[in-house]
Amino acid sequence: MSHAYREDLSWIHDLGFGDLARSAAEQLLREFAAAGVDGGLVVDLGCGSGIFAELLSNSGYDVLGIDLSPVMIEMARRRVPEAEFRCESLLTAALPSCIAVAAVGEVFNYRFDESNSRAARQALYRRIRAALHPGGVLLFDAAGPGRVAGDGRLQASVDGGAWALLMHAEEDEAARRLTRCITSFRRTGELYRRDDECHELDLLPPEEVLADLAAAGLEAERLEAYQDFELPAGLHGFLARRPLD
Repeated sequence: MSHAYREDLSWIHDLGFGDLARSAAEQLLREFAAAGVDGGLVVDLGCGSGIFAELLSNSGYDVLGIDLSPVMIEMARRRVPEAEFRCESLLTAALPSCIAVAAVGEVFNYRFDESNSRAARQALYRRIRAALHPGGVLLFDAAGPGRVAGDGRLQASVDGGAWALLMHAEEDEAARRLTRCITSFRRTGELYRRDDECHELDLLPPEEVLADLAAAGLEAERLEAYQDFELPAGLHGFLARRPLD
């Protein structure tokens, strides 16, 4: 397994790229309010640095966060000390009984655990259904074909002042695979420290995702946004429910 999201990229992601997690947390809290659910356990798969977990915890919910990055897990533990966090693969982690499961930020796409496959995700959906209370929800997003617009190649840069990123992304249409190579620069004193990471993602057609959720016994719909945060091209949101028994 890859230990991607090392120290510098984790720090930058936490500082500059948390809006998706915050908006997803607000989306889930709105679902709870509509259903009259004011407490219970939420499982946060691919929890990252704990941004999503913090908002749920502050709203009175218990949180279990799971992530493969030791750095992210330590950041989450510092941010939300009252929550529980485990460093392990979401594909094999034991899922306790809960009111909701979330997986925000292309969590099911990443190949940090090389055993990730459609069959592994189908098994995960079944385990999620078994863990959810009747009426419980699964909220997540997944990158699909077309995540990189145009000719399937993208170069971008972001300057955060104390940090900067250079990113090259390439989509292999035939293999349904996306590769992102990220060079990060983080200021340490008078100088900038450089690190390089490459991430591979399987691209999941939304129709395939909906079919797999239905086969697992979950009733699902697509989301174009989390609250007012419109999802970018090729990133599809899903809200699935375990039917009332």
